[in-house]
Amino acid sequence: MSERRKAPSFLPATGVLELTYKCNHSCLFCSCPWENSRGDFAKENELTLDEWKAVITRFCSMGITNIALSGGEPLCRPDLEEIIAHAASCTAEHIEAREGLLQSEFGPPKIYLLSNGRNVTEKTLNMCIRYGVQLSMSLPGLETFEKHTGFDGADNVLKMFSLAKAKGMKTVANITVSKLNLSEFENTLSAALLAGAQQVLLNRFLPGGRGLSYEKELSLSVNELTGMLDTAERILETAGRFGSLGTEVPLCCVDPLKYKRLSVGTKCSAAIQFFVVGPSGLIRVCNHSPVNLCHVNDLDTLKMHPYWVKFTQKQYLPKECGGCRRISECDGGCREAAHITGGSPDSPDMLFEAGKILC
Repeated sequence: MSERRKAPSFLPATGVLELTYKCNHSCLFCSCPWENSRGDFAKENELTLDEWKAVITRFCSMGITNIALSGGEPLCRPDLEEIIAHAASCTAEHIEAREGLLQSEFGPPKIYLLSNGRNVTEKTLNMCIRYGVQLSMSLPGLETFEKHTGFDGADNVLKMFSLAKAKGMKTVANITVSKLNLSEFENTLSAALLAGAQQVLLNRFLPGGRGLSYEKELSLSVNELTGMLDTAERILETAGRFGSLGTEVPLCCVDPLKYKRLSVGTKCSAAIQFFVVGPSGLIRVCNHSPVNLCHVNDLDTLKMHPYWVKFTQKQYLPKECGGCRRISECDGGCREAAHITGGSPDSPDMLFEAGKILC
């Protein structure tokens, strides 16, 4: 019989820290809420180095074992290595079940660096190796890279994947798939794997941030999405690699059981498996969300915040899903993307309009 043990806190195990509003790309698909020109998400003063250190120290004491550093573009912060070094010096309790018993080990949190790749150099790779950081770099196309980001940088990303492999470092290729780069998706994924990326994180384009202005040009239909997933499965099988779809999808649009190399999620992870701290210290349920809940210094108020509770208690299922026999397996797609496009977290996923109900 497994041991029972009270969780260190109510927070999920993964904290995503958006270190800065700054970015050296202007991605059409960017979902950062502060990049929505039609929105009212204010850019406030960014947390200082000491403030971020205090946040990380506190989180590690509260059971957070995974720290993901993003932005904006985290490499735009000149003190990024100091933040990483501090995280690597902290101690978190890692608990896992082994043979029916809970085993506890103390050590630094797992650290993830999510970059667009533009400022990644050999020095960056050496820093990641030094502190045990897993690096993810964005590759939204080859020929369409510049059209998507405003910068011709695909070659450098591929070069860094290759150099990382030569150093024995595992990297992740983050590929946002849109209608604009779908035609070269097979070549993009193949190039990333051939260059040396060991894992792949795919994301279907979801409206939000700057991407709201390009919703029609970038959004995938159900057929385009399933075709992309089929292509990814085939390539991953050939390469002997694995990948995942980072944005959940409705079961009535995609059958996850089709895929063996590709993990496709149907349950919303916001506020359950991860949460986000924005550049100024304001907490959100996920990176897509434009809703600020409380400042990180007021964590005690977060647990009872109505919006946080809505996500932790999954009080957001669309009425269209009410009679579904598989409702326990699915949250009806990305709830925050649905909120952004439909006006509330219980709005239908954008795929519903184009998809045939399967379940």
